[in-house]
Amino acid sequence: MGFFGNLIGSTDDEVIANGILGRGEITKVDISGMTVRMNNGLAQRKCTFSMMVMIDGVPAFPATVVQRVQEIVIPQLAHGAVVPVRVDPKDHSKVFIDFASKLPVVTAARDTGENSAAYVLAHGKPIKVILVASQPMKLKNADGIDMYALTLTVYEGVDTPYQLQVGNPVPASALPLMYPGSKLHAKLSAAGSAVIDWAAGAVAAVAVPTTGPVAGNPVPVAAIQKCPFCSTNIAPDKNGKCPNCGASL
Repeated sequence: MGFFGNLIGSTDDEVIANGILGRGEITKVDISGMTVRMNNGLAQRKCTFSMMVMIDGVPAFPATVVQRVQEIVIPQLAHGAVVPVRVDPKDHSKVFIDFASKLPVVTAARDTGENSAAYVLAHGKPIKVILVASQPMKLKNADGIDMYALTLTVYEGVDTPYQLQVGNPVPASALPLMYPGSKLHAKLSAAGSAVIDWAAGAVAAVAVPTTGPVAGNPVPVAAIQKCPFCSTNIAPDKNGKCPNCGASL
């Protein structure tokens, strides 16, 4: 690809054909005023994409992709979008979006730092969380375990319940625990991330009556409501909080 190809945002045919297939998470998009139309085809616009790129066994790295793309797909390439990319095996700074390929499942490099799952499980602060939602990330950790994006409510081990989103490995043996409302043991890192302790299993259930006397006081059916944090049908305590997770109702 020569100077003119670079100028108009052409891709490198060799990299597209033989480059390493990976995934890029777009962090910024700059759209230029340059448009090109080839052989009466759809209009294409030169764009500059900043992204974090992942390929098998290599730590994620930043890349800048200057590429001409069809104008009709530009809205799909906003901040946070994850796209298949091709990476020059000899020069990882050469990256192009591969619109002809499907997003691959990438195996992440092993992390041994203080933010690694193993370190957090060994040294983190014990907490309890409620699984709110989960989604496969099409990633595997260095041990080949599928990664999931998890939305969690931290309800015990902190001053005030709150929600956070994390990426965690989920072994096949833990899949029966992957349902909304599942209460799980976890560890909190110094940076504020959480890692589920699948080996500890689920938090033991505590039977809480939804009608009848609680702590000597009758609870009318009208007082029962669904907690938005832990999805339990329950009456609030005297402080207006969920007795199950501590959230304000």
